Amino acid sequence: MSTLKRTFRIVAIKGHGAFENFATEVPDFARQLLHRTREIENHTNIEIALFEPKMNDDHLEGHYYVGILVKDRPSQVPKGMEYLEVSGTYVSAEGSIDCIDLLYNQVGQWRMEQNLTRDWLTYIVETYHPTENGEDVEVFLPVLDPE
Repeated sequence: MSTLKRTFRIVAIKGHGAFENFATEVPDFARQLLHRTREIENHTNIEIALFEPKMNDDHLEGHYYVGILVKDRPSQVPKGMEYLEVSGTYVSAEGSIDCIDLLYNQVGQWRMEQNLTRDWLTYIVETYHPTENGEDVEVFLPVLDPE
């Protein structure tokens, strides 16, 4: 694992709900977006989700975006969608979506071992990559730039 700087250019739809329901809400929302990908210019076929960080146990609801990565800013954004550019420094790990909890544990552990500070103002990012056996996910946990 390492830290990396990354900019994500996405066209997405925004959702809001209880953090405890994100695991079911976000995939449902993503399916709605996938029916509309043909409306999105310059897309890469890579699905993405952005998550507001859960600050503490009293922070019960948050927002998220589900979308698709694009190569460049589209000349037109489809109705009900937004264009976003999210940049930051991240710790990342990739693996099977079935092991997503393990991936989050790995990036969190590595972040602590490296004495990196979590960036609570930047979205947590997940990108999704189809495989022969299902789907892989890459998790990007935002950290403050160590430099």
